[in-house]
Amino acid sequence: LVGGAAVVAMTHPDTPLPSEWNPVEPLRVADPRSPLTRWKATVVERTFEGCLAAMDPRAVTPLMPLSESNECGIADRVRLTQLGGAQLAPLETDCAVALRLALWERHDLQDVARETLGARVVGIKHLSSYACRRMRTLRGEGRRMSSHATGMAIDVSGFTFSDGRAVDLLTGWEGSPNEQAFLRAAQKSACKWFGGVLGPDFNALHADHFHMQVPGRGFCR
Repeated sequence: LVGGAAVVAMTHPDTPLPSEWNPVEPLRVADPRSPLTRWKATVVERTFEGCLAAMDPRAVTPLMPLSESNECGIADRVRLTQLGGAQLAPLETDCAVALRLALWERHDLQDVARETLGARVVGIKHLSSYACRRMRTLRGEGRRMSSHATGMAIDVSGFTFSDGRAVDLLTGWEGSPNEQAFLRAAQKSACKWFGGVLGPDFNALHADHFHMQVPGRGFCR
């Protein structure tokens, strides 16, 4: 009886339960964050339609799937041009990457910027998302395919701010105390949304960017 009442409360058109707290309501990036937000993200990104519906249609454009080889391509391919209040150079990536970026920007990145730099992020710089290649190591090319080969990763290289300032990974990681604080907090917060995030402290190959990928189980260095 109690369970049935709970289902009615969640599904009734006039339910008092806010969307972000309702497990049967699909995720919307614009919703306030709740303990269900990350779980909802994993649910909606199971389908291309669900992933697209969660985001601002002005920011993301669906594209036809890309199939370059058996190991390379983008299944849920989109063109991403902005993340909330932050612009970025047009990017082709998997919808799951776009969704995780949008959630990060809305629910963490802007707060981090205000707290450490007293400004808003208005631009996010990136190096790439899709690249048909194997993983790179300090010893050369690895055996396994990179998550970039399926468009399931992005390399973020820097940020621009509402006060005209720019902070890049290459110089800002060991830059001013505020720049260091921002970049480290930005990386830590990205780890909430991505399965793996690698930065300058991981190795020299990541000295100029955050590698942020959807696959993984919280590997953050």
